[in-house]
Amino acid sequence: MELLTEKYRPKTIEDLVITNKEFGDKLKQWKEKGSFDSHILLYGIPGTGKSSSINVILNELNISDYITINGSDKTGIDDTRRIIEYASVPSLDDKIKVVIIEEFERLSAQAQDSLKYVLEKYSLWCRFIFTTNNVNKVTPAILSRCESYSFQKLDQQQFVTRIVNILTKENIKYSMEDVVEYIKLSYPDLRKCINDINKNVINGELSKFKKEYEVSNLDKLLPILDFVHNRKHCNDVQKLIATSFNEDEIENIYKIIYNKLDVFTVDRNKWEQIIVKVAEYLYKHPTVAFKDLNLMACLVEIKNILNK
Repeated sequence: MELLTEKYRPKTIEDLVITNKEFGDKLKQWKEKGSFDSHILLYGIPGTGKSSSINVILNELNISDYITINGSDKTGIDDTRRIIEYASVPSLDDKIKVVIIEEFERLSAQAQDSLKYVLEKYSLWCRFIFTTNNVNKVTPAILSRCESYSFQKLDQQQFVTRIVNILTKENIKYSMEDVVEYIKLSYPDLRKCINDINKNVINGELSKFKKEYEVSNLDKLLPILDFVHNRKHCNDVQKLIATSFNEDEIENIYKIIYNKLDVFTVDRNKWEQIIVKVAEYLYKHPTVAFKDLNLMACLVEIKNILNK
């Protein structure tokens, strides 16, 4: 069966749920013109439509000459050489060609800056589109050469509507109670929610939501509990977070802390103080350069609250 994320990946502007009006207006201009005039940087938290928007750009502008590089695993000299070789040769049909680099923040600052002359030298026929989950890790040299657009999370009603529409179109039987639980688990990452639902559809019916995912994450919470309760050294937890948690998991840790306050303390007054701190650091999470450091700072604050 075709993956639902691919089947329902937007192909037209009308398919997109646009959270940035400026970007939506630009998309319409590019469609009318049949091209876009500058390099583009799309940034925001995972699952908010960056890759889908690229798919729409390629489709609406009828661009067939492009390559896609993932910055998380294509960072060697051979990959850089491939990009340069591709960008340096004009398209045979005189249309623009496009280099797409996803998760661009994974490239080192040196690797990013090595592309700046390519962006300028071959800009007459080659455009670059970058995506990043953390714009703070993109070098000024690249930022200054791109039109940048921020992707915000869908509001919850948009999120629910998209999921229910997919279930309805697929004739999948579901309980709204279970749908809400799947959404709570993955919001605001729409792609993750669709994937979770995809793997839990059996014989045309969405399986009842289970708490297994939360249990596995609670296991990851144990060393954090050891730290805030003075049973583990700060340096040990710092190394564990830096090496064991990806950015999506770090965001989930804030949610688990909020949902499991009772494992930290029974003091309701301290609950309220912890909630304020979690909200503060979760708000910072999408924009900070070092997400593991942001989480560690939050844990230190929680530890201080508990030790008062």
